[in-house]
Amino acid sequence: MNPASAAGALSELRDIHLPDPVSFWPLAPGWWGLFLGIFFAFTLVAWTWHQRRLSARRAALVEVERLEVEYAESHDTGALASGLSALLRRLALLAGERVRVASLHGVARADALDESAAKFSPRLLEGIEAAVYRGSAHVVAGEDIHAWFDAVRGFIRRTT
Repeated sequence: MNPASAAGALSELRDIHLPDPVSFWPLAPGWWGLFLGIFFAFTLVAWTWHQRRLSARRAALVEVERLEVEYAESHDTGALASGLSALLRRLALLAGERVRVASLHGVARADALDESAAKFSPRLLEGIEAAVYRGSAHVVAGEDIHAWFDAVRGFIRRTT
């Protein structure tokens, strides 16, 4: 090879140019797929949790309606009070700390329900529990019965 032609060929070479640095944007399609998968999984979990919460609320409200119909037919305050008390206990167990709520009764239970976000009236709960222990012979005023139903429905709406 001729040195003169080699020098001429070297002069025609250009400097090495590095490619542009790789940026994080725009993202590759795999990342978009991953983000969409995470979004849909989160949405599914949130929707399932919401439906489970609503189903507990619906079931509790149906139970209150059933108790109201049974009371309208029989006027048995003992059975009504037992049903409402059991429903309140189940809802408190569902919404609260199982170990603490399960053992409560009487005034302690009323205070715990009053301290919760639901603000259930201790006076109403004491009336319900008194009717449970006194049985069907216990006479309760009609406005107290309606107050029981309203309070239990309000408790259901606030806690579930």
